[in-house]
Amino acid sequence: MAIVQISRIQVRRGQKNVGSGIPQLAGGEFGWAVDTRELYIGNGSVSEGSPAVGNSKILTEHDNLFSFADQYTFQKNVATMQTGTTSMLPVARTLQERLDEKVSVKSFGASGDGSDQTVVMQRAIDQLYLNSATKGSTASRVTLEIPAGEYLLSASLKLPPYATIVGAGQDKVKITQGGNAPVFETVNSGSTPGSYAQDSSSTTLNQAQKILLKGFTIIQNTTNLGISLVSCKESTFEDLIIHGGWTSGTAAGANQNAIRMNSLSTAVSCNRNKFKNVKIKGFGTGVVSDFDVVENTFDKCEFDTLSYGVYFGANTTIGQQGMATGPQRNAFTNCEFHDIDQQGIFIHKGNFNSSNNNRFTSVGNNGGNEGNASHSIIKFTDGTALSNYSTDDFFTRTSDLSFNQNFISGYRYIPEVEGPGVFDNSYSYRFPVTQQNSAVRVLRCPGYATRNVEVEYIYKSSQVNAVREGKLDILVNLADGTASVTDDYTYLGSSSYATNIEFSVALADENSDATNDTVVISMKNTTTSDTGDILFKLRYKT
Repeated sequence: MAIVQISRIQVRRGQKNVGSGIPQLAGGEFGWAVDTRELYIGNGSVSEGSPAVGNSKILTEHDNLFSFADQYTFQKNVATMQTGTTSMLPVARTLQERLDEKVSVKSFGASGDGSDQTVVMQRAIDQLYLNSATKGSTASRVTLEIPAGEYLLSASLKLPPYATIVGAGQDKVKITQGGNAPVFETVNSGSTPGSYAQDSSSTTLNQAQKILLKGFTIIQNTTNLGISLVSCKESTFEDLIIHGGWTSGTAAGANQNAIRMNSLSTAVSCNRNKFKNVKIKGFGTGVVSDFDVVENTFDKCEFDTLSYGVYFGANTTIGQQGMATGPQRNAFTNCEFHDIDQQGIFIHKGNFNSSNNNRFTSVGNNGGNEGNASHSIIKFTDGTALSNYSTDDFFTRTSDLSFNQNFISGYRYIPEVEGPGVFDNSYSYRFPVTQQNSAVRVLRCPGYATRNVEVEYIYKSSQVNAVREGKLDILVNLADGTASVTDDYTYLGSSSYATNIEFSVALADENSDATNDTVVISMKNTTTSDTGDILFKLRYKT
């Protein structure tokens, strides 16, 4: 029968915090501190090869790792990296300081599992940016990170000055509003945790400012706002998706806006905010304001599936608080407007706003194609258009309604840009030239108002020696239904073809409602079997 023997092995033990503490242990000898639950082993003597006489601590589950790893030096073991005044004096920081440079919303209890996160996310914002011990100081200007996940809200998240919230990326982080409230709303620094100041107390010093939202998706499941900017200045909104539930052809609620900007006064206003790579979809209006909002820029943004893209000054009453001028000097550049029922940009009141190098596709058609055009694409009203402008914008309507033979007759030409002013269409287009012994429609343009139309063109025949460059100067008088054209051109080639091309113009009622709406340009070309192209560009003065 096998013999089983159980032996007890013991090591030196005692209390660390009594008497002289841990004694010097022999080489390889263990010592157990029973009061602190710490384990040590003797180093051995130098003669045995130990670098130093003493005891080494063995890590256990009861040790505080930060007490051993509390110093952080950037690239500590890289000999060529000098962080201090000399290579021998590197900059050392506590590990706690290093980790606290950025903080995750999960450090405040957020889970990102799709459950209601309103309380914990607001707690994180309040403690970081409204904590009385650090508010207003650089110590509070940390970055709150949101890891990938889904975060449900039941109330607005209040954003005080200097709030900096960065997510893991669009569609990686989804913040969904399930309550009837904006997803985000800015507040001034007079706010305290859980108690948020009214805008009436805002000043140029305490107003919402220097806020950063970046890298996540905002989903509004109700008919309320995406982001409410209340007297907010000099803030940045970047790499965001703002998604609502509005669909084409349906009525939009008064608050069904992706971004709304309000101003307390001309001085305490929404100004110099930057929106970059922001995608807005499924709202009644993408960006709306009736107030003195100034020098806000929208660059590389997308406006999709909206009733209006941008709507400024619709309810502005000049002279009321915060409405001395209406929106001014706001710029939309390199943006995409797609599937917008009514105007892509509508400025009723406000001056010096600009649309530059934007693309407008399927805009103003109530959800249909250009044959269903019902609204202008950009509209300036109330006498402000002389100081608002569109430059280098692209419209799919231009090619469809101006010379596309599928729409050359029977389709009212609603203008790309409506309102008094000068509109330069910088894009060039072309239509083919063939023999036409009687005048036929070749080109159309909007005839909704008394205006001047300039058509710069160049013609080259591929059959005969004929090149012609010129400008059609068309004047439309809507009051009496008349139109005239002057063709100022230069011709090179065989003299027998010099006058073979003739242009004429007329006003037309394309939808048979007894009102002229379209300028029709017709062309006659008596050159036998001619083929070629006319390249042209348009300019309007209304």
